[in-house]
Amino acid sequence: MIVDMLTHIGIRKGENYTFESLLELMDEARIDKSMICSQLETIDNNYIHECALKYPNRILGFAVINPWDMDGEEELERCFRDYNFYGLKMNALRFGYSADRHSVLDPYFDLCRKYHKCVVSHGQSDLFSIPDKWAEMAKAYPDVPLILFHIGIPLMAERCCQLAKEIPNFYLSTCGAYVPAIKTAYEVAGPEKILFSTDAPFGAPLQELAKVEYVCKNPVHLDMIMGGNAKRLLNL
Repeated sequence: MIVDMLTHIGIRKGENYTFESLLELMDEARIDKSMICSQLETIDNNYIHECALKYPNRILGFAVINPWDMDGEEELERCFRDYNFYGLKMNALRFGYSADRHSVLDPYFDLCRKYHKCVVSHGQSDLFSIPDKWAEMAKAYPDVPLILFHIGIPLMAERCCQLAKEIPNFYLSTCGAYVPAIKTAYEVAGPEKILFSTDAPFGAPLQELAKVEYVCKNPVHLDMIMGGNAKRLLNL
């Protein structure tokens, strides 16, 4: 089974990207299931739920929350309690908070702990979301899996991989990462700490698949990265 751990659908300025459009890319790349979340510019968790009901065998719904919203905690709890979403998608750079700001993020991590959900997040080397800041949250919430997209590129890939090796609940996901960063993750953190993702429609699924297959030639390890780890973490 191939599980894509990051895709975005919905409306944003100049674009209306439906799940049906994404489904064509999934079928072309032989992707069985995709994590889907709302466009960050126009959060619409209701649309994600509607798609999940329509395509239950293809979709893993994730909530998007702006942590600064006054009703953010209530919205996330609704997504977990009523929609049974699999986790929370975060992006410190887009919403303007430091990824280790406990006063803002702790209520959301508390809800992920309460409902046994995971956190997935943008994780490049920008100031708001450098890997060490997300690592601080992972260490503070050891029972909440935290999956970092992009493997700390362009400047902190090695540090990101070392943190994934050291912290049991800190994982890496491949979308948008350079081949050398994926190779470092494979060698340093190990295949059990890597999850495949495409960032579609911004990333090209076939290209993202090719990068991982180029790095990993071991079929057992490849199966873990492409879907086995996701199945384990999300209890699929």
